[in-house]
Amino acid sequence: MFGYLTANLEILSEQQKKKYKAYYCGLCQSLCDNFSSIARNTLTYDLTFATILLNSINHPENNKSIYKNCPLHPFKKQMMIIGDYNLYFSYMNMYLTFYNLIDDINDDNSLIAKVNLSVLKKHINKIEQVYPDVTTKIKQQLQLISQAEKENNTNPDVCSNYFGIILSEIISYPSLVSQDILKDFGFHLGKFIYLMDAVVDLKKDIKKQKYNPLVFYPDVDFHKMLMAIMENVDFYYQKLDIKEDKDIIDNIIYSGIWSKYQLSKKKGKQK
Repeated sequence: MFGYLTANLEILSEQQKKKYKAYYCGLCQSLCDNFSSIARNTLTYDLTFATILLNSINHPENNKSIYKNCPLHPFKKQMMIIGDYNLYFSYMNMYLTFYNLIDDINDDNSLIAKVNLSVLKKHINKIEQVYPDVTTKIKQQLQLISQAEKENNTNPDVCSNYFGIILSEIISYPSLVSQDILKDFGFHLGKFIYLMDAVVDLKKDIKKQKYNPLVFYPDVDFHKMLMAIMENVDFYYQKLDIKEDKDIIDNIIYSGIWSKYQLSKKKGKQK
């Protein structure tokens, strides 16, 4: 369920793109500093979104912009935003990647996932020791999702609620303000992402006989269902005190998040 909280770059200004990329590069550098250069390969834009959001709400004073070379850009220094939340979200990125690889192995017996898992596994104890509260809650909800999938539970609210709790905990845990609102926002956003992923993968999952909670709901208007959840996301998002980069966050929430869904609809029409 990675890859949904991304920006629609086509409607960002050049300055906004530069700032967005600087957050991404800053988190990438944190992964390298805290784990290894290989860890850069695990980075997703989803945790970049979380970093931007928490920075905007809490406005930490320790944020700074630095310029460094990296393996992808060895000859031109890249702007990186380094701040108080980079450590936390780099850890969460690794933790979620670890369990995502386990899913890939269970679903497809992926050899690549097995290789990557063997490399990342050594970091998990460290992450759980540094952030025991949030990792315990994440692990509990992932176990509940796994159990529901094994039981082939096709109530769309069950697993989407579990995933909503995961995102709720991740986003709200380090915040100094608005924790309750962030929890509600994260819950509905996580629920939305889980169900959108189910909608996008529905035909593929049916073909491969993989678990999907929507398999018995062929006559449901999925767009209407997603919009109903998005109304809840919007309700709590509007309650957050966004101090900066609201244009980038708005772009992700109201446009970028729909990119995979729109692409799947476009492919369906072409077929």
